[in-house]
Amino acid sequence: MDGAPTPEEDFSALSIAERLAHKNWKARVSAYETLVKTFQATPSETDPAFKPYISSPDLLKKMVTDSNVVAQEKGVETVIAFVKFAGETAARTREVVVPALVDKCLGSTRQGTKAKAIELILEYVEVENGAAAIVDDVLPGLNAKQPKAVAGAVSVLKDIIRLYGPVVCPPKSVFKALPKIFAHSDQTVRAEGSQLVQSLYSYVGDAIQPAIAELKPVQIKELTEACEALKAAGKGPGSFKPERITRAGQREREVQEAAGIEEVEAPPEEIDPLQFVSETDVVAKFPPDLYANLASSKWKDRKTALDDLAAVLTPMQKIKDSPPEFAELVKALAGRMPDANIMCVMAAAACVEGLAKGLGSPFGRYREIIVTPMIDRLKERKQNVTDALGLALDAVFATVTFPDIIGDVLPHLSSKNPQVKEGAVKFLHRCMLSTKTPPAPPQVKPLSEAVASLLADSAEP
Repeated sequence: MDGAPTPEEDFSALSIAERLAHKNWKARVSAYETLVKTFQATPSETDPAFKPYISSPDLLKKMVTDSNVVAQEKGVETVIAFVKFAGETAARTREVVVPALVDKCLGSTRQGTKAKAIELILEYVEVENGAAAIVDDVLPGLNAKQPKAVAGAVSVLKDIIRLYGPVVCPPKSVFKALPKIFAHSDQTVRAEGSQLVQSLYSYVGDAIQPAIAELKPVQIKELTEACEALKAAGKGPGSFKPERITRAGQREREVQEAAGIEEVEAPPEEIDPLQFVSETDVVAKFPPDLYANLASSKWKDRKTALDDLAAVLTPMQKIKDSPPEFAELVKALAGRMPDANIMCVMAAAACVEGLAKGLGSPFGRYREIIVTPMIDRLKERKQNVTDALGLALDAVFATVTFPDIIGDVLPHLSSKNPQVKEGAVKFLHRCMLSTKTPPAPPQVKPLSEAVASLLADSAEP
């Protein structure tokens, strides 16, 4: 009959291999549909159905780079099924498939293809039990010529961070990519970058600050305001929890369930932001003639040297340990605590605070050198000086334990100077509020007696 529609060609008689290599895109789609059903029906991850594609991952690459856009979307869907049901064995195909997705799918005009490509990348994170290698595969996408492809790559990075968290996806390499993302001329790329930064912030907080420090001032301002809004809404550092887990994580959960261990809703985990930051060698940045100027009889020389040193030490950073140099530096800073010029005292306190925060627990070895001179200087009546000293003392305490600090504080609780005594009590109180380690048994009695004696003190705060 004239005008009757041409019947659809039936490709089912052809083998999977013949259909995959067929010139007609509908034949390839037929193969993809059959493979999806085959993978879904496999009884285990070691099923022979997966073997041809694990041994020849280029077959998977051809699916996700199919020249026909309709077939390409179906090809990506097929590989999702392959990875999901082949499990951790499928991770061996990642280095071939993921770069192809970044190159040919993330910039697709078909929303379905792009969404499925992102899902496939997330599946690879799951079966690889980590995202570091996947991130390395995605980052070259930031150099794509098409802005939509770049935006797609940034979107993938955001989803990996948001859904798996910084433990599965250590963000150091993502941090390094932020300046490139925000330097892009396309507004959509930068908008995706903003979402990426906010996802990072909700996990690691201010650890993002060094990564965005090189951006334009207006960009830093906008990102800071966005992060502050998240914090105000209860979505600040530590508030995000991973929504997806790796296969290794799934096995661990199954073992716990089998052992009858119930999963308890844990409070937000405290995350050390510096664990995600690369070490900085600050010694190489010390100002010239540092120690000569710190010992100068001219207060302006001392103040300039301390200000220059503070500029090196106070930015948020993970400081590379250098014991001989830092021992000498802490001794020099301790020598500035009795300085007759209070501006030098405050600058020295800022340097101690920055070094303690950046160095972390290794700074604890210098506690005995610096704590007593700082508490002694709490005799100063000016609030801005005692505030600076308080911040420095708190930073030092964060590098040690409560039992470590008790011996340094106790003598000052009986000081003849009321300001020193008051400052020491306040510092001890702050330590007690934040400590997770109780005093050692021999320390309990002298500490209790010293605190109890203050109840009869006639001095008023």
